[in-house]
Amino acid sequence: MALLISVAVSFLMAATAGNFNQDFDITWENGRAKILNNGELLTLSLDKTSGSGFQSKNEHLFGKIDMKLKPVPGNSAGTVTAYYLSSQGPTHNEIDFDFLGILSGDSYILHSNLSLSLSLSLSLSLSVSLLFWAK
Repeated sequence: MALLISVAVSFLMAATAGNFNQDFDITWENGRAKILNNGELLTLSLDKTSGSGFQSKNEHLFGKIDMKLKPVPGNSAGTVTAYYLSSQGPTHNEIDFDFLGILSGDSYILHSNLSLSLSLSLSLSLSVSLLFWAK
C-alpha cells in the first residue's frame, strides 16, 4: 500500500515565488520524496517501512499551503496518515491532521490537534467520523 501526498508551495519570499529546491530540506525519505516541476511540486509517499518529511529552511510568520492527502485504502487498521506543522526551539507549537486506519467497511476518522506553548500549555483535539467516505 502506498500513500502519496502532493504539496504545492505558493508563498512569496523576497517578491519571488517559493521553490522547494531552494527553500526546503527533505528530512527523511529514502527515495520516497521527489521535487518536481522545477521545484514547484513536492511529492511524498509512505510504504510499509516508513514515510517521508520535509522542513523549511526559514521560519515563517504566516503562509499558505495546498496539499492533497489520501489515506491508505481498504483494511488499514494500525496506520496513521498524518500531515503536521511543527515549530522548533524552546517552545513547541503544532497543528496536525491525521487519517486513522480503518477496518474495511468502516468510515475514515479525521483527527486533528492544535498544541500551543504559551505561558500556559494549550492542547485542543477533535475527531470526526467521515461517514460519507466509508470504504
